[in-house]
Amino acid sequence: MTHAHHDQSLKHLIDGEFLSPDPEAQADLERKIDLYFNTPPEIFPFSETSSKPKRFFAFYKDMIAERFPDDQDIREWVSNYTREFFGAFSRYVVVKRLTLVVALAAIGALMLYGPGLAAAMLPNPWVEVLATVLAMAAVYGIYVGVSALIYSQYHINLENRSYALSRLIIQRTQELQRLFTQVKALPDQAETRYANDGVSWGARSSYLVRLLMWVSARMEYLEKFIQVEMWRVRRERYWLGWLALVLVSLIALGWIGWVAAVSLLAGTPPVEGVAAAWTLRGVALALGLWLTTSSYVFWATPINLVRDTLQSDSWIHFADLDLDNAIGDQIRRDKERLVEYRTVNKAGA
Repeated sequence: MTHAHHDQSLKHLIDGEFLSPDPEAQADLERKIDLYFNTPPEIFPFSETSSKPKRFFAFYKDMIAERFPDDQDIREWVSNYTREFFGAFSRYVVVKRLTLVVALAAIGALMLYGPGLAAAMLPNPWVEVLATVLAMAAVYGIYVGVSALIYSQYHINLENRSYALSRLIIQRTQELQRLFTQVKALPDQAETRYANDGVSWGARSSYLVRLLMWVSARMEYLEKFIQVEMWRVRRERYWLGWLALVLVSLIALGWIGWVAAVSLLAGTPPVEGVAAAWTLRGVALALGLWLTTSSYVFWATPINLVRDTLQSDSWIHFADLDLDNAIGDQIRRDKERLVEYRTVNKAGA
């Protein structure tokens, strides 16, 4: 587990670190900007050997990490969240099946020994069957309560982790948006400072435009990283769903086989009377199959559980920055200003 999970916080983006006029600070930031703009993509992202290439999501995440190392903290949070979800989902699938097996074992034990226990108090075959069936129904009720409790805890824990991650994503994207808005205004504001130094004004404006594009790229690639991680979650959810179905099917077949074997191969039936004995076995079989079906159909992990709990609608997105229009407006204002200066100069001449 990374440090980010211990302190529940991210490093804040300080505007002064990005907007400092100090040449050394600007040169350091230029190197980070160059990691994105001037790092060519690996056209053949694998070694020319017989070893297995990386899976695409791993290669893509490595490419993002290479170009934007400063966002490693939030990316670790996202990765830890998706790995925790996978672990929690896997444990939940197993716990649900174990709970099902315990409930079936209880119903099986009642089918075999329930009538004998009831006979000591009510020596009537049909009363024994009724008492045993009521006990089986009680087992089902307990199973329902336990399953609902397990699901509730599973869902609440996921919601808490989702809220924590969403809060940090909102923090980082809001800070990037604030920095973007501030940088966007600086080229025009610098006109007063560089009124008589067009070369310096041009150099500073060039840097600010690159910075503006880089800040927006950080936002874009953070979103792409999250998208890749959510893609992993969705695929894992899909395959674990199939695993759950296979496990439930095997348990159902095992239950049918066990009831059939006990019914056909056992010597003395658990209750006197052929009709009463087969009624009890039929009820036990049907209840066990219904319980098995309930285990798969109810208390299932919704496909959109992660999306709904993360509440991504509250995040700031790359599209919200409107980068293309921001740069287009800057160029438009520069051209308008240039024409105005030419007009003024011609009038003065």
